[in-house]
Amino acid sequence: MDFTTDDFLGGKIKLRQPVDGYRATSDAVLLAAAVSARGRARILDVGCGSGAVALCVAARCPEALITGIELQPEMAALAQENVRFNALEKRLTVVQSDIRAKKIESVPTGCFDWVVSNPPFILENQPSPDKVRDVAHREADCPLNEWIFNCLRYVNARGYFALINRADRLPELLSLLYGKLGGIRIVPIWTKEGEPAKRVVLVGRKGAKSPAVLEKGIVLTDKNGVKTAEAEEIMRYGKGI
Repeated sequence: MDFTTDDFLGGKIKLRQPVDGYRATSDAVLLAAAVSARGRARILDVGCGSGAVALCVAARCPEALITGIELQPEMAALAQENVRFNALEKRLTVVQSDIRAKKIESVPTGCFDWVVSNPPFILENQPSPDKVRDVAHREADCPLNEWIFNCLRYVNARGYFALINRADRLPELLSLLYGKLGGIRIVPIWTKEGEPAKRVVLVGRKGAKSPAVLEKGIVLTDKNGVKTAEAEEIMRYGKGI
């Protein structure tokens, strides 16, 4: 298998990933940008893939202790390799396991200040010929409601949960989080100015009673396809959203 080494956050993170197969996108950086953890917060990345989200969070939150859970052994091994490549072994651990397991060794439930996730989002029954990419992208074996339920098991009593998903699934996402999180921030993501939003970032907190807020959102490129100044701040310099 051929690999590339790609820069994230302006080169603060180097990510080795396959040329053909599952590759991290701007979604990883956007999700990481939603994390505002301070100090030695404990953060869990569910379905960490090659480690893009976890590594970007590590770059943005320099004292945080991060754990990534990944189902596929090939991707978990690649994530571990990327952790070593970025010299983050002291703060970032990768565990190969299924988030639906009742107990995961060294990953106790209810103890993370932040849980983040970029769940599989393709609903159509059109499997990719690449098995690793198919498991990462297509919602087949583990539906969204089951994925979110298991993510929330790991959030502590006042902790936060953040995810990125398709904008057209916002009603479903809100219904799944209703009564479980409060103060939910809804951040639409427009790939191109003037077009419908394709992604949405949601951030909520356990135990919070404040209402949900629909924020102004982020436009990644203008009508001519040129990256916006706001997107540049997030993608290159690690600005939060």
